[in-house]
Amino acid sequence: MGYLRGLRHGAIAGALLGLLYAPESGAGMRRRVSRLLGHAEELLADNSGAPAAPVTPRRRSVGGTETRARRP
Repeated sequence: MGYLRGLRHGAIAGALLGLLYAPESGAGMRRRVSRLLGHAEELLADNSGAPAAPVTPRRRSVGGTETRARRP
């Protein structure tokens, strides 16, 4: 069990470091991750045999909580 736990923690750490050092902007990365999660939800719904719920893309609203820092 120790080996599998170490393998899992290493995979998580590698994924996080990959996201931190990615050459893509934060907004682009969030869109890409959101799209990939949507595809994963569709695949899981297809595999479970349950009717698939319509997947709507996640979009940020204008003027939401995440705003760009204003420069003086």
